Amino acid sequence: MIRGRYVDSHAHLYEYSEEDLSKYCNNEDLTIVSVSEDLTSSLKNLKIGESCSNVYVAVGIHPWRVNAVSREDLSKVLDMSTWVSLIGEVGLDRRFTPETYELQLKVFKEFIDIALKYDKALLLHAAGAWREVYNLIYRSGVSTAVFHWYTGPQDLLKEIVSSGYYIGVNVALLRQNKMREVVKAAPLESMLTESDGPYEYRGLALHPHMIKDLIAEVAIIKGVHQEDVVDAVKRNFEEFLKRVKAFR
Repeated sequence: MIRGRYVDSHAHLYEYSEEDLSKYCNNEDLTIVSVSEDLTSSLKNLKIGESCSNVYVAVGIHPWRVNAVSREDLSKVLDMSTWVSLIGEVGLDRRFTPETYELQLKVFKEFIDIALKYDKALLLHAAGAWREVYNLIYRSGVSTAVFHWYTGPQDLLKEIVSSGYYIGVNVALLRQNKMREVVKAAPLESMLTESDGPYEYRGLALHPHMIKDLIAEVAIIKGVHQEDVVDAVKRNFEEFLKRVKAFR
């Protein structure tokens, strides 16, 4: 069992100052997954994971960073991925960085191979490439994955859910209609809450402590009690961890 009430399945804790990180490290009410974007952030996250008992660490190469990462650094992160249970943030992006798509695809396939060989979970970035990412992991046989900040097509949402994958419901829901529509359509049994902190979306600074507000809004949209949402997300996250033996 995880501790605390709230789950942030996707944050970038290495970007926080020591003072701000102290608000989240060993927070008794919050369990966090801290994702990485390159070798430096992966190493920083591993250190955070050593000192913060409520933090699960994911290592990876963000699709935005593929053209800035050397082959040597990529090899080091791939090696880390063989012994860390969670791989991310990895994937494809046709919306913001289409110019590096072919390189993104090559790198992503290497992480998929690691996930398959060593039974790891993938924390996926798929902006503008939702279908491509889904097809790649599903056809490859990846069993455990989260589609970070899912705002893709409704028909694909049904496939993601039926395949046993999870969707990340982001705090940006407080401002983003697409995210609200996804929450209306998706079952609670497939949702994981996330902040993507310290990202800023439309003037809204996203942070892990806002998960509580997100839960309240999801409850309103789904027409259920807040405790139902809290319990569902915790169950989902525990099952997610169990699949890849990631309990601390």
